[in-house]
Amino acid sequence: MAKMYCQWVGIILIVLGVVGLLTGNLLGVDVRGLHNWIHLISGVILAYLGFTGTATKTGAQVFGVVYTLVGVLGFVGGAVVPVFNINTNLLYNLIHLIVGVLGLYVGFASREMVKA
Repeated sequence: MAKMYCQWVGIILIVLGVVGLLTGNLLGVDVRGLHNWIHLISGVILAYLGFTGTATKTGAQVFGVVYTLVGVLGFVGGAVVPVFNINTNLLYNLIHLIVGVLGLYVGFASREMVKA
């Protein structure tokens, strides 16, 4: 489960990063600059972990924590999120939260395959 999570979420984040860099808009949110690079870099890291099978549980756990926090901070709003130049809306916050909670679930619930 963790391997598939890393592969799929990694690919999706890479696509979102590239689309964001090209258009500056994702899901009705202005995502210029740092936001796109975060998607792109985290996508590359997750995809690498997923396709090499290296530390997939740890990757899912770490990204689960990070994206859950981003989702929660997005709902809190205020001065926390704009400091990092990350604009969000309700849908964006829900997606971050879902991706984060899913990462936590697969990271802590799945068993890592041991190669003989």
